[in-house]
Amino acid sequence: MSDQKMSLKKLADFVGSDYQLLLVKLDELIEHKIIPPYQKIKQGVSWQNVYSKDELPLVLSKVGFLKKTKRPMAVTVFTTKGGVLKTTLGLNLARVAALHGLSVCVVGLDMQGDMTNALGAGINCDDQAQEEMLAKGMNINQLANKIDSNKGLYDYYKGDVKIDDIIQSTDLENLFLIPETPELVALNDHLGNLNRREYWLSEKIIRPLKTHFDLIIMDCSPNWNRLTTNALVGSDVLLSPLECKINNFRNYKEFSQFLREFQRDMNLALKTIFVPTRFVTNRRLGLEIKKWYEENVSGITKFGVPECVLGEEASALNISVLEHAPNKLQAQEMRLLLTEIGSFLTDGLSLEISSTDQAQWS
Repeated sequence: MSDQKMSLKKLADFVGSDYQLLLVKLDELIEHKIIPPYQKIKQGVSWQNVYSKDELPLVLSKVGFLKKTKRPMAVTVFTTKGGVLKTTLGLNLARVAALHGLSVCVVGLDMQGDMTNALGAGINCDDQAQEEMLAKGMNINQLANKIDSNKGLYDYYKGDVKIDDIIQSTDLENLFLIPETPELVALNDHLGNLNRREYWLSEKIIRPLKTHFDLIIMDCSPNWNRLTTNALVGSDVLLSPLECKINNFRNYKEFSQFLREFQRDMNLALKTIFVPTRFVTNRRLGLEIKKWYEENVSGITKFGVPECVLGEEASALNISVLEHAPNKLQAQEMRLLLTEIGSFLTDGLSLEISSTDQAQWS
C-alpha cells in the first residue's frame, strides 16, 4: 500500500479474494450506497481503481475477514522468551484490525519499547531516530524536551495527566497507542506498594479503555514482572507465540505449568491462543516441533508466523505484512492466522484442545 491509497487488485490480495468477484461485490455495495465509490487514478501509463487509506476501514468492514467483537476485548501478547516475533504478531493484529474498522488501542508494556518503535512512535527508545533528529539540526536539549513531552503510564499513575493525555494517534484513524516510556521501570516498582497491586492496570486503564475501544492489545516484556501480571489479570485473552526452536520447546511445559498455577492462584479464566512462530518449511526440526505443538498444545492455531524476510521488511516500515506485500505466501499465511484469531475473539469459540491438555486445565 502506498502511504495513502490501496489499489483494488491489492485489496483483493489483502482479503484473499478473486479480483473479479471482489469487484462485483464492491459495485453492489456502492450501488446501495453502503460504501463510497472507488477512485480512478493514473499510475504511469495506466489507470488504477483505488481506495484511500481513510476509506479502507468502512470498505474492509464489509468485504474483509475480521469482524467487530461482540464486546470489547483485552488481549495480552506475552511469552517468557524474547525474539519469538511477539511484537510482530501484535503489530499485525493491531493494524489489520484497525483497517477493518475496529477501534484499537495498543498499550506498550515492554520496557525495551518494541511496540512503540514498531508503530513508528519510538523516539524514547529508538537510537537511530534520535540520531536522525540530531542530524536534522535538533540539539540535545530540544531532543530531551521532545522525549519528556511523550507522556506514558507512569505519568498517569502519578496523577500528572489524564488517561486521554497519554493516548496517541497513529497513521491509521482507528489505531491508537499508549507508548512505552523509560519510566515503565519505575511504574513496575511502584505497583508493588499498592494494596491491590495486580489490579491497577485492569481498573485504571483497561476498564476505561473498554468504553471507547473494541480491542485493547497489551505488548509485554519477555519476563514475568508486575506489569505482566497486571496485564494478564485484566485480559480476556492471552496471545502467546511458541517459537519452533528447541529451547522454546523445552521451556513450553514449564511456562504452561506456571501459567496454570497463576490462573488458579488469581482465580482467572483466561483463554489462551498459542501461535507457532519462526518455523522454516525446509528445516525438519522446526517442522517437527510445530507438529508436536499442533498435537499436544491447548488452543494452538493451525497457522503461524514463519521466519521470513518479508516480515522484517514490513516491521521496518511500521506496517503489517498484508499492507506490505499481500500477494506473497507469508502474507497469505498471516491473513489465515488473523482470521483464526479474529474468529476466536468475535465468537468466543475455543480452538481445538487435546484431551490431555483439557484434563490438565480443568
